[in-house]
Amino acid sequence: MAATAAFTASAISFGMVTPAQAEQTLPAIAGAEAVPGYPLPVQHPGAPTPAPFSPDYVGGFISDISSHDYGVYVDVIDGFNDLRANHPDVMQQNLATTIRINNEAAGNPAAISRAQMDAAADKAGLLTAFSDALGEELGGHFRDALRENRLPKTNYLFGNGYLARAGGLASSTFAEKTYYGYERPFVVAPDKINRYNLPGEDFYGDSKAFPSGHTNQATWSTTLLALAVPELGPQLVARGSEAGYNRMVMGVHYPLDVIGGRMTGTAAAADRWNDPKMRDAVRQAGQEIKAELEWRTGKPLAQAVAEDSPYRSTDVAVDEYTERMTNGFQQVYRNDAPMIVPQAAPDLLLSAHPELSYAQRASVLRQTAIQSGYPLDDQSPEGSWQRLNIAAAMAAYVRVNADGSVTVK
Repeated sequence: MAATAAFTASAISFGMVTPAQAEQTLPAIAGAEAVPGYPLPVQHPGAPTPAPFSPDYVGGFISDISSHDYGVYVDVIDGFNDLRANHPDVMQQNLATTIRINNEAAGNPAAISRAQMDAAADKAGLLTAFSDALGEELGGHFRDALRENRLPKTNYLFGNGYLARAGGLASSTFAEKTYYGYERPFVVAPDKINRYNLPGEDFYGDSKAFPSGHTNQATWSTTLLALAVPELGPQLVARGSEAGYNRMVMGVHYPLDVIGGRMTGTAAAADRWNDPKMRDAVRQAGQEIKAELEWRTGKPLAQAVAEDSPYRSTDVAVDEYTERMTNGFQQVYRNDAPMIVPQAAPDLLLSAHPELSYAQRASVLRQTAIQSGYPLDDQSPEGSWQRLNIAAAMAAYVRVNADGSVTVK
């Protein structure tokens, strides 16, 4: 009971539950202490028995603070200052691209609706919004499992919008937005941006633009979900990139904001995954998802994926992710610089390529990286988060050579 009380207090402080909800103490599930405020799962004969995390998973994550300078991710995207100071053509294109994408969407209600859904996911929770990345059948099963409260570990880590435990302070972009102080496109060009609000919603707040917090959130979450469910890794990260594109559809962000959000989100995911306790938690969520989907389909997950109608084919998912890495910009810096892989990045391929060593995974990232020189490319010894093509690296067919080197085909 002492552990339950301690967890309840922590859950309230993290905003996971209200005090009234916390009073409704739940019985133990499968030998694990149930999370106060989480409804009991719907039970089915022969189905896996869902078990929430035990109370010790509330805290103790070293990655709650960024591994980067000052505990935030400003250094990952600090090329933005040079663009503003020395590349007016890039900044002009930055606004023009947003205006074009936002205005083109005016004739496409489906695109607006999808962008609105992604806009609301920061608070409403992204698991339902992004579930289509799992495929038509598997996505439906996943949503059913969420409705029946059968994915407590997954929901704890990735549900609840910005309160998702796998996010934490390390994934917030508040400090970065404050530091750069870049005004939103609907502030800079109010007469040229269409506002696509919903009744009772206001998607056009007064926070700053760079980097995109929604893209950051979509990136770290889909990257970690790809590590949990590697059978659909390229599709998941491509869905995160679509959410970033939809910020331009809404007219609330520029392409550089979206690129910056992808970079900070990837760095945040690497911090989380390199935290042993968080890695264990993400893997447990992956086991939970796999067991549930295999029970619902009656098939091994790999077979179910192969027989499903996918969100995107792997090739298309990689192509879309790759195209959105540059968002139409041209190279403005040295275009033949060697790819320096950030130290924390190679383990992001552990689930997709578990047979490879750290050095071999780093080589895969170098070989699949986009060319150097695009805006926000960091060519310093710290490495370039901008050039990392996570989708291509996850999908890569890798040959291990006799000398231990690897070749990406």
